Amino acid sequence: MQLSSYISDLLFEHDCVTVPEFGSFLGNYKPAQFDLNEEKFTPPSKQLSFNSQIRENDGLLAKHISKKLNITYDEAVKKIHQKVIGWTIQIKSETIVLKNLGEIFLSNEDKIVFSPSNSINHLKDSFGLSPVFARQIKTEKALKIPTSNNSKPLSSFYKKAAIWTLLIIGLGSAIYTNQRTVFMDNQVAFEQESRKQTIDKAQKAIFNLGNLPTLTINVKMKQKKYYIIAGAFRISQNAENLTATLKRKGYDASILGLNEKGLNPVSFSSFNNRTDAVTQLRIIQRKENKDAWIFESY
Repeated sequence: MQLSSYISDLLFEHDCVTVPEFGSFLGNYKPAQFDLNEEKFTPPSKQLSFNSQIRENDGLLAKHISKKLNITYDEAVKKIHQKVIGWTIQIKSETIVLKNLGEIFLSNEDKIVFSPSNSINHLKDSFGLSPVFARQIKTEKALKIPTSNNSKPLSSFYKKAAIWTLLIIGLGSAIYTNQRTVFMDNQVAFEQESRKQTIDKAQKAIFNLGNLPTLTINVKMKQKKYYIIAGAFRISQNAENLTATLKRKGYDASILGLNEKGLNPVSFSSFNNRTDAVTQLRIIQRKENKDAWIFESY
C-alpha cells in the first residue's frame, strides 16, 4: 500500500495529516517569492514539515483509506499499523523515500529528520502553476555616426538648397497638421451631437412595468458537523445499548443512522468545527476509548 500517496492527497485539503504511532505531516502556507539571482518568480505553496510528537490517531487518514479501498475503518487502521511497523524497521538502516512528500531518516542523535520534496505543490489554489522567469531587458546603445575631420565645407549652392528643402517640408507639415486638426474637431463635434441626441431619446422613453411582486428566497446553508465515533454495529439493539450507556456517563450520544456498509455508528458527541472535535477526541481516547475517531458529515 502506497501510504504516502494517501497522505499527499489529504494535504491538498488539510494542513495536518497524522500517521498514528509515527508522526504528522504539516503544511504551512508559503507566499510567492522572487529569486533575484535566478530572476525567477515562484508561486505560493505549502511548505511541508514533519512532527514526530503528534502521533495520536484522529481518524482522518484511516477514513480516507477506508473510502479509497472500500474496506472497513478497522481494516484501514490495521493496514496503517503494518506500514508503520515497516517504516520503523526500515528507518534504522536506510532513508525512507515518500513519493510527493520527501525523505525521512535518522540523525546521529537517533532523531527523525524530514527533508521535503519540491516535486509537487500541495497548495490547492496554486496547483499546476510553474515558476516564471523575469529577465531584465537590456537597452541598446545609440548608434554613433562617425564624422570625418577632413570633410570639406558645403558650397553656397548646397547650403541654399538644404535651407529651401527644410522650408518646403516645414510648410507642408504645417498645412497637413492644420487640415487634420480641422477634420478631428469636426469629427468630435459630430460624435458629441450624436451622443446628445441618443441621450435625449432615452430620457423621453417611458417604461411602465407596473408593480412587480416581491420575491423572497430562504436559503439554508448546510453546516459541516464532526462526530466522535465510539463504535458501529450491524445490530441496532447493540447501538442503542451503547448510546444509553454513554448518555448515563454524561455524553450527548446519538445514533447516526444506517450507513452504506450496513452499520449503525454511535457518536459520543458532535461539534461544529474540527478543532473542538479533535480536542475532545484526545480526551476520549485517553479516558474512554483509544480507538475512537472523527466522522465528518453535513
